[in-house]
Amino acid sequence: MRIIVEDTEEQFHIAAALEIAKQIVAKPDSVITFAGGETTVGVHRELAQLRRQWRIDFSKMKAFTLDEYVGLSPDDPRSVSYRIRHQVLNPIGLQSDHIYMPDGMAEDLQQACTVYDRLLDEHPVDLEILGIGSNGHIGFNEPGTPFHLDTHVIHLASHTTQDKAGFFGAVGSVPEQGITVGIRRIMRSKQILLLAKGKGKSEIIRQALMGPITTDVPASVLQLHPSLTIIMDKAAAELL
Repeated sequence: MRIIVEDTEEQFHIAAALEIAKQIVAKPDSVITFAGGETTVGVHRELAQLRRQWRIDFSKMKAFTLDEYVGLSPDDPRSVSYRIRHQVLNPIGLQSDHIYMPDGMAEDLQQACTVYDRLLDEHPVDLEILGIGSNGHIGFNEPGTPFHLDTHVIHLASHTTQDKAGFFGAVGSVPEQGITVGIRRIMRSKQILLLAKGKGKSEIIRQALMGPITTDVPASVLQLHPSLTIIMDKAAAELL
């Protein structure tokens, strides 16, 4: 476990973007899984800036997204697919045939999960980028989710829908389900980059990194990964 703590939010964004850029420089055809959420917005912005400043070629990499809301089109600005595509994948110049996203609009959601797992089997992940929910979820793997699952459909916890209410306008507007890459699949990634910022994440970070490994705190399983890097700002790290 490698822990990096930055003094400011800006330094946090830059440090995380540099970690991703270093992976591409070392292995241009890397497979990277991107996470949505507020934590990664600034990181995505800095990554696009690094591309412009350093002229890094991202064109050979392949990108997966970690999760998606069920019932949202990839053209819906609230969808994970839309946000990741517009925040980072388009700005770094990645072509659509190198981008893979779970289909939240599929008529057969279980089949959509199977298709996504097959794609991940064909493209082993070099770097998995994760945020952490205030209840310890990673992706949409909510507390209580078994560690042995691959990509699956899950009902979002009330804690999560409340956290997302501001983005959707109201709790009732947040989709009830999501498709998410499962914890077993996450743990098969060659490297994991866990990102956390803000005082509101300090307690769950303490539990995830220093507490028991339990499905009650899904992110706690990351303690078992052989190549885990955590980047935080001071506020998120204050209880470590």
